[in-house]
Amino acid sequence: MVFCKFKYFDMKTITSTSSMDRTNLLITLILTALLVVLFFVIPDFYPRLILFALFSVIYVVIYGHIPTSFSLTEDSLVLKAPYKKISIRLNEISAAQYLGKGNVFSMIRTFGSSGIFGHWGYFYSPRIGKVKLYARRNNHWILIHTLHKGKYIIAPDDPSFFDELQSRLLIEKVE
Repeated sequence: MVFCKFKYFDMKTITSTSSMDRTNLLITLILTALLVVLFFVIPDFYPRLILFALFSVIYVVIYGHIPTSFSLTEDSLVLKAPYKKISIRLNEISAAQYLGKGNVFSMIRTFGSSGIFGHWGYFYSPRIGKVKLYARRNNHWILIHTLHKGKYIIAPDDPSFFDELQSRLLIEKVE
């Protein structure tokens, strides 16, 4: 048991990026192209200005809240986005489950975005229940159950991130 504690505190931070897969990149590009076309089709200046301002704010908010990387520190799982950082202590995580390929279409979005830059926000799934989804890709989904903060789904680029999370959770429980 002493070895596990020493190994746990001696662990380095592991980081996995979170990039868009082809599907989400294609959706983002198509939606952006449609907005550009719509911008030039509208003949009046003020409606164009309002459209540009509205969608600029939407794009900036969505981009700023979707994590670009996930890190495992000695005691936390950290979701890093351009405008915020969510930190979940490992002793707060009760379970983690590898879902593999995610299906956002079987979920109901209660608040958030799907398509532009990936999936972000609050969703409901009949199978999972309420969940906070932070995924720029449609594979490598990891479902995280916490004791007091609800459920999260993250999607790191590196599928071995789940194995590292599981090993750190096991070490945390041994302590």
